[in-house]
Amino acid sequence: MEAHLVEIDGGWDFKVLVVDGEWVLRVPRVADAAEKLEREAALLAALAPALPVAVPQFEQLSNRPPFAVYRLIRGEPLRNQDPEGVRGFLDALHSFDASTVPGVRRPDWLEAWHANAEIFRALVLPRLDLDERARGESLLREVGTLTGFEPALTHCDLGPEHLLVRRDRLVGVIDWAGAEIGDPALDYAWLLNVPFPDWDVDEDLRRRARIYHRLGPWFEVEYGVRTRQPAFVESGLAGVRSRL
Repeated sequence: MEAHLVEIDGGWDFKVLVVDGEWVLRVPRVADAAEKLEREAALLAALAPALPVAVPQFEQLSNRPPFAVYRLIRGEPLRNQDPEGVRGFLDALHSFDASTVPGVRRPDWLEAWHANAEIFRALVLPRLDLDERARGESLLREVGTLTGFEPALTHCDLGPEHLLVRRDRLVGVIDWAGAEIGDPALDYAWLLNVPFPDWDVDEDLRRRARIYHRLGPWFEVEYGVRTRQPAFVESGLAGVRSRL
């Protein structure tokens, strides 16, 4: 009997398929994604017991060819449900000691974001209208203020599609390939600026989260340019303009 395959994610680094409604198959689209799978597997094995929600647990991990398989975590993308559960997840994640987990990256945060800003200046700013570029440049200069935080294990891509709910409760968090030690405000970027703007948080965390949120669509433009996919460039530019 042939397996029933359904593609569920147009992800940038991985092709993601649901097999027979029970298993998730993730296959790297790009070379360095295979290394990300290995780091993700090690991290999630250590992290899972510390979190109040489910995370993928790889039951098969192959290097040649590279792929990973884990049981499907059922749920729908978060809209604005379970604010207390989401905060509990964030608190558990950001307090987790990842120092003994092999492969967890700890980049020079400010250097990495300055590098992002330079790429954006080269690839995104020229695609904005003349009257928008000054506001875009002003936002890019704010990257220099992303300091003063206590580094923590950070998911780095907490949008609605990675936060899964059932019966209005957060039950799972997926796609940990980009997790690293960094600014926890990045994990609040979408949450504070879309579903939960009234959360009581440190004002500097809120300020940094807003910068990350405003810069989010710039990555989409860069990806579209780099991979020659005009649809991503177009949708990314619309997002950039809406947050300038």
